[in-house]
Amino acid sequence: MSERHAVPARLAYRGEVPTQAGLVRKNQQLAVAHRRTLDRVDELVRTQTRVGRELRGELSTLRDKGTALDELEREMSQTGLISSLMARITGRSAVLERRSATEALVDHYEVVSIRLRRASAFSDDLRLCALELHEEVEDLHKQLADALANEKASAERILDIERMLDELKAAEMSGADRERLRDKLTFELRQEALMLELFRASAEVAKQHLDPARALRDTTMRLNEEMATFVLQATGTVNAAGRRIQALGMAADAPTVVGELQQSLDELQDAMAITESYVETTQVLLADVLPQLSARLKAQQELDQVAVTAELDSVTREHARSLAERALREAAEAEIEDLLKS
Repeated sequence: MSERHAVPARLAYRGEVPTQAGLVRKNQQLAVAHRRTLDRVDELVRTQTRVGRELRGELSTLRDKGTALDELEREMSQTGLISSLMARITGRSAVLERRSATEALVDHYEVVSIRLRRASAFSDDLRLCALELHEEVEDLHKQLADALANEKASAERILDIERMLDELKAAEMSGADRERLRDKLTFELRQEALMLELFRASAEVAKQHLDPARALRDTTMRLNEEMATFVLQATGTVNAAGRRIQALGMAADAPTVVGELQQSLDELQDAMAITESYVETTQVLLADVLPQLSARLKAQQELDQVAVTAELDSVTREHARSLAERALREAAEAEIEDLLKS
């Protein structure tokens, strides 16, 4: 057999060469994994909402305690000497009452600080989850790129074999050699047509699961970004108020304590506003974003059958040529689309 009439060599395909059973199994595994991931993200959102609500409640309590102390300070500053003496005579010690209120305020500030540290740790958990999901997205991108490259290479090989079959009629060789080469080329053509369909199916699996995986990753990343921003903002305002709150316990009779306390309460109000906005955001995720993701994944699971339309004994030259031409046309269109995007 001359070099001109040699059958085109089998290609060294990129990545794992798919099988029909392997594609079905992989498709089902991805669907199940995404459902579990959605449940995990849903739980993260609910935890995040709970963290926000708890912190909002603690901030509200902290502010109430601060307001009570502020009112007590004002009452003490407005009562005269006689009123103070009468209070002492009746056993009511405004100083002790103030000290008790101050200690309660400082103690509750510590509770809020612990809540914020827990929120910060939870933000780190969200980041790790987002990174894990990003790895899955990257893997799907690679699988898609490999499948598309293999699909194009397979289509080109099919057309090469087709060309050789057409040229075989005029080839200078014996009838037996011609028939043997035609049989071999036809078998290779049918084999490659099935490989092309498998690569197309593999690309479809990657495409179908890429969007949900990306949506899950982006949702988790959004949670992380919002939690991180919230923790930084709330921690800043709470810490600023906390420095003054802690100073109250060390300077019980300082004349400027009322003004400083009022400034701290204003800062706590800012922290509460940040928390309110944060809780509203997570509520939107629970009410809208996650249900949409769930519906998308459910629809995806209903399409979990991966089919290769042809069997080896039913592949015709026309079918193989049609598959190859379509694959190359789609590859060219994709390249043009990529150029227009860049």
